[in-house]
Formats: sequence, structure tokens, C-alpha cells
Amino acid sequence: MKHPILKLEELSDTSYGASGLDLKSFGDLRLWLFDLEATGLDTRKERVTQIAGVPLVRGEILEKEAFVQFVNPGEGIEIPAVVRELTGITSEMLVDQPSFPEAWSMCLQAAEGSDLWMGQSVFEFDVPLLEAEQRRHGVTPGLPPILDSVVMATALLGEPQARWSTSALIQHFGVTTEGLRRHDALDDVKILGRILIPMLELIRTQYGDRLHIPAATPLAIRRHPPIKD
Repeated sequence: MKHPILKLEELSDTSYGASGLDLKSFGDLRLWLFDLEATGLDTRKERVTQIAGVPLVRGEILEKEAFVQFVNPGEGIEIPAVVRELTGITSEMLVDQPSFPEAWSMCLQAAEGSDLWMGQSVFEFDVPLLEAEQRRHGVTPGLPPILDSVVMATALLGEPQARWSTSALIQHFGVTTEGLRRHDALDDVKILGRILIPMLELIRTQYGDRLHIPAATPLAIRRHPPIKD
């Protein structure tokens, strides 16, 4: 995958490499935290069912500027029972919702003015899913500058025993998720915001407000097990 702010490379089934990242004055950036829900985990064939985003500016989650939109995945596309149970999204809820191109355009408009998009595990799921949807619908290809919070966590905290999942980061930083439901796109971005606030403070106080991964020394990022056919 080509990326505007860093280099990504496949290392193995269990890790990928990230390098060549240099973001200065990180705390001054307007971040757009985003998340997708979909019909399943296989980014090659699944469809987006919900898009959400919220700005994070100087350590503050701007909930009044949050965006959330259900997406009609298309006629005949079913949502498996396990996904319905996990997300609470049913096919009936999506019948009158906009298609992916419309919903994606709305999200881009809501995120206008952001310096950097961020999401959890987005290099493994959200980014390839968005690219697949763009190809499927004939949307002009291209994504804004995006950083994965798993990459950030690995750069700041080192390699974990397993991986820097949302649950692991919640536990590490003692983040409360009270009043928020996992696997709802909007609540997930709010949870990510709560996780990122102490990470941004760490960047400011220990790294001179700079997030740097040298080009010559790729950082190995632990990933989800690959989807099997």
C-alpha cells in the first residue's frame, strides 16, 4: 500500500513494517479519529455499514463536531448473525441509508480541515476496506493522510506480548469506557480519543512533541491473524 506519510511493508503473516514517519508539533495537529463497521472482517469482499469520526484537537475530543452515518451496503448483501449481534446493525436499519459513495463524501466533508486521520488497526482493516469500496463503486481513488494508533503505540510503548489491541491500550492507560459501547463506530472513535489523550501527552513530554520512525529502521507492528479463505 502506498502511503503519503510513511512506508508500510509486509514482513510476515504476524507483522508488518512501518518506517519513514516524521510528524513534528504533533500536539498542534487537528486529528480526525475515524472508524468503520462492516458486514464482516474480510476486506476483500465485505461492505461498509457505518462510518463515524470525531475531531481531537489539543487533547480535547470535540464531540459536538462528531459525524456518524449508516451505509446501505447494496441490494442482496446480508449481515451475518454474529456481526448483527456484535454491532447491533441489521439489514433493515440500512435500507433507506445512503450508498457508500454518498456516505464517504459526507465523511470527507465533516473531516475537512483535519491535518491527520487516525484509527485503531486501520492499516489492517479500514484502509483496505475503503480502497476496495472505492474500486467497487468507481469512486476516485485516494485517502487522506492516515496513521494507525497501533503504529503509534508500538513506537511509544514498545512491542507488546500480543499486540496493541483496543483492549490492551484501554488496560495500559486505565481508560474508562463507561457509557460507550464497543463495535459502534461512533463510540469506538470516542474510546480511541480517550486512549490517544495520554499518548499525545507522552509524545509531548518525552519525545519533544515529535513522532519519528526512521526510514532506515522499520518498526515491526504485530497484526491480527490473516483472514483465511
